[in-house]
Amino acid sequence: MAYSLRLHAERVIKYLRNYAGLSRHTRIKLFANLHSDLRINGDYYRNDPERRLAPGSSCFWYSILIQDDEGDGRIRQFSFIVDDQHAVYGVLLVEFVQIDVGP
Repeated sequence: MAYSLRLHAERVIKYLRNYAGLSRHTRIKLFANLHSDLRINGDYYRNDPERRLAPGSSCFWYSILIQDDEGDGRIRQFSFIVDDQHAVYGVLLVEFVQIDVGP
């Protein structure tokens, strides 16, 4: 099932847009990957019990690794918390993002 993604305005969209050191190109690549993978393959991630924050939780984790080729060249891991309580309506809520920077 293809889902509609809703990204939290402050904790995800604003945070990623204002994150210093991330090139515009990489930001676009991140949003494109997020939408093309999580939106299309959401059931795969939702149905993996190892991804749940806790047994019975409506939240699961999702992550993407991207190298910033047009910026500092570093690899970043973007880890998201996604709430699927509205999945029956075709909506996944991306509630939080954390960025870890590699060497």
